[in-house]
Amino acid sequence: MPELNEHVLREAGDRGRTLLVSDLVRLIERHESTNRPGVDPERVVTYAESLEADGARIDAGSVRGAIEERQTDSSSWIGEDALYAVGDGRVSTYPKQWHEALEGDEDVRRYLEVILDDVGDSENAFDRGGPGTGVPRSLLLDVTSVLGDLTPEETKAQIQALRGDGVLAEDADQHPDARVSFV
Repeated sequence: MPELNEHVLREAGDRGRTLLVSDLVRLIERHESTNRPGVDPERVVTYAESLEADGARIDAGSVRGAIEERQTDSSSWIGEDALYAVGDGRVSTYPKQWHEALEGDEDVRRYLEVILDDVGDSENAFDRGGPGTGVPRSLLLDVTSVLGDLTPEETKAQIQALRGDGVLAEDADQHPDARVSFV
């Protein structure tokens, strides 16, 4: 297995007891490039063991169980705490359908189309984000970095340009995690 990513270890270690297994999977997905969707659960356990050995307040022995508890075969979004089975025994913080439709895509509009089509009622589909409909900006930044290899700056620039063109809107603009939607 490849070496562990220092950024993942540092950020996960800083979160201490507030770190959820879904957070650890999200960090690994964001900072480790692979040619397959998701993360091998054993890789998550390896990170947890390393964090525990370094004194982080994490119970590495409970990670496998936590993954199994949160794992779903749903190919559609059911919530941020779910870990989605994406094939080959791997799990992701994003549904398999999103991986299939968006892997490698770099157009923010396409992400919004796929996500909004999948969730239906975007006002109640997400645990984060400001009030209103659309996709929380933070989720959009996360998913474009994992599936499209876009940096947060590139995604923000696209959102800004598309807002300027009258294609996108952000509800409650002053909210730090405004929701992004089509006009």
